[in-house]
Amino acid sequence: MSADRVPLAVVGAGPAGLAATAAAAAAGVPVLLLDPAARPGGQYHRREPRAFGARDPHALSPSGRDWHARAERLLADPLVTHRAGATVWAAQHRGDGVLLATDDAAGEVVADAVVLATGAHERVLPFPGWTLPGVLTVGGAQALLKGQGVLPGRAVVVAGAGPLLLPVSAALARAGAGLVAVCDAGDPRRWLAGGPRGLPPAKLAEGASAVATLARHGLAVRPRTAAVRARGDGRVEEVELARLDARWRVVPGSERWVAADALATSHGFVPDLGLALALGCRLAGGPTPSAPPAVAVDAYQATGVSGVWAAGEVTGIGGADVAAREGTTAGLAAARAVGGAVADDALEAAAAHRRADRAFLTALGAVLDVPDGWVGWMAPETVVCRCEEVPLGRIDDAIAHRGARDVRSVKLTTRCGMGRCQGRMCGANVAGVVAARTGAPAPDAAALERRPVLAPVPLGRLGGA
Repeated sequence: MSADRVPLAVVGAGPAGLAATAAAAAAGVPVLLLDPAARPGGQYHRREPRAFGARDPHALSPSGRDWHARAERLLADPLVTHRAGATVWAAQHRGDGVLLATDDAAGEVVADAVVLATGAHERVLPFPGWTLPGVLTVGGAQALLKGQGVLPGRAVVVAGAGPLLLPVSAALARAGAGLVAVCDAGDPRRWLAGGPRGLPPAKLAEGASAVATLARHGLAVRPRTAAVRARGDGRVEEVELARLDARWRVVPGSERWVAADALATSHGFVPDLGLALALGCRLAGGPTPSAPPAVAVDAYQATGVSGVWAAGEVTGIGGADVAAREGTTAGLAAARAVGGAVADDALEAAAAHRRADRAFLTALGAVLDVPDGWVGWMAPETVVCRCEEVPLGRIDDAIAHRGARDVRSVKLTTRCGMGRCQGRMCGANVAGVVAARTGAPAPDAAALERRPVLAPVPLGRLGGA
């Protein structure tokens, strides 16, 4: 099968990818936009299927109305080709450009330049009962609500850490979910780490609106509180909540059980690095020792690999607004590299807007820090790797008795990360256990992200059928 040739490919149609596409198209560069979803928006601006025919598709997420209107206009631009439902399952940097193999009928493409906007996936800390039906991620609850108009349960606990808790809890409350508790394992004072500019007015207003929504429903966020256990007969029926100390260890005597038929939980995000690693991009550590690695970029979002730029959560967790600004910078820089009409002052202005986010990112990094006390929530039989059903006890044995002092060694001795998800769910947690047990960050925290086949693909596609 011969590969199509394009000047610029953008992988991912979330806030970063759409912004990069818009910037490049405005510079006169044809753009191929590849995305595994049926509709643009990524996780943040998720849409319901067209077949639903909703009278007001934005009723549950009013903030997305303008964004999706702009996206539809962009996708109608003759310079933009949107291949929906196209997952990039392999990539190779070649002398004539970047080869991207996709699982849709169009197949391979070779691009002179690529912008990686592959986003991130949620991190869920394991605890006894986290594999029970009815336990889902906070983003999963959001996806059910935005994408399907479905509530995760009638009596819902939302617990975890990070800024996603507030808007999702507020959306669930507005949609009529019976919220039992909203718990944040972190300390809200961490937002002060970025100084006076660490909380932009728009973010402050968004948070205040969510808090007010919860208050109208008789709820307040419980700080430094976590869901540390779930139990039930065939599905979650009760959730144990506990106060935490500064290291996220359970404060003895603070535990109490609450009745619930759903638990939405997550503890930050992990950049989706598979495609970047396949292309040889360098990684950098996060703002805190517990932060997962991300793609290292310069002021113009260049990765250091010829013809490859990156933007959005894959370069570090920053949220939709930061991702869009990074996407604009990456799109302009990539467009100029392939001959687009991009003035120096336009590129410099975009980079300056990105630099203005530093205070907010410092604060967000502190908020997303995950101290290692969470490892104490687990029992030896608690499953850490769900695909291969590897419990904590087996990982501890590998570290203590089999010389596994890094993530790759744990994988080889326990099978962690060898299942269908290829470490997306367990990778960061395995690295966290290694760090907690050895007293030092895992030297290869992104080891489970390295894979030649990035996503499940039919055998026929591998054979060129």
